[in-house]
Amino acid sequence: MRSKTQRIADMAIFIALGVVLNLCSFQSAGTYLGRFSLVYLFCYLSGFVLGPWQGLTVAVIADLIPGLLMPQGPYSVLIGLSNGVMAMIAGLYNRYTDWKIIFKLLATIGTSFVVCTLCLTPLGETTSIFIIPIGDYEAASLYSMYPYTLAKVIIGEGWGVGTPFLQMLISKAISQPLWIAINGLVTYVLYCRLLPVLEKSGYIRRKKPREEVAAEAK
Repeated sequence: MRSKTQRIADMAIFIALGVVLNLCSFQSAGTYLGRFSLVYLFCYLSGFVLGPWQGLTVAVIADLIPGLLMPQGPYSVLIGLSNGVMAMIAGLYNRYTDWKIIFKLLATIGTSFVVCTLCLTPLGETTSIFIIPIGDYEAASLYSMYPYTLAKVIIGEGWGVGTPFLQMLISKAISQPLWIAINGLVTYVLYCRLLPVLEKSGYIRRKKPREEVAAEAK
């Protein structure tokens, strides 16, 4: 196992990586497809490698730093928490199940999609609760500041869904699966490549298959 000092250094490296990936997010060419982001990838890997609680901490801090230093609007605590919960979910599945990596990742994606993408994030974007004003940006809801074209034009006006939260929830359900699939695929490839190195360096202890445990008990 890695020492406390090594763990702190690992967290610092992941925070730096998360800040960079947060800043690399950009609006997709398709107006209705939302922002392309590798934050899902970062949250999944943080949880898998660092564990649920350190992953949660790292994901929240990595979202907070660019929000404070290079703000593009007021900071939403709920969105930062959503990233942290996503990393925590990944860490819990990885630590407490003996499933194959692909099933751990699929469970992480499914659970975090419901809890984070469809609940915490839309709530953070459509409410002024837990919004921190930064610089010239007031503590208004992000929904009132940004276009959110798919949610407002297609779902709001076209489909007649009047509640901003429901508009954003449906919008996320439509636009985010593509980006989540891309992030999930990259996560799977990277983690499979990194796993032998992580086990050798003490990041992760390999869990013996049930058959191997049963054979040793005889």
